[in-house]
Amino acid sequence: SPLKAAGIGRDRSNPLRADWEEVKDSIMFSVVMAKFGGSQTLTDALLATGDEKLVEGNTWGDRYWGVCDGNGLNKLGGILERVRENLRMLRKDSNN
Repeated sequence: SPLKAAGIGRDRSNPLRADWEEVKDSIMFSVVMAKFGGSQTLTDALLATGDEKLVEGNTWGDRYWGVCDGNGLNKLGGILERVRENLRMLRKDSNN
């Protein structure tokens, strides 16, 4: 589950791969693309957001993937926007 995976990631007794900082964004993109692209319900929900800015808000202080107290890089929000655009293009191509 995502919760279990996050717990393993926070457990610093499990070392991160050496290149994690360089690859984490592309890995997250691949995971989010697989998740949303593999579910018509999730695809429809994401596409229904139109061109709105997507923000991963949180209260636990994650300022890399999201925004907390108005501050953060919002990397997950940006990835969701990229996935949305990819799914939009895929849908458009399949309708032609």
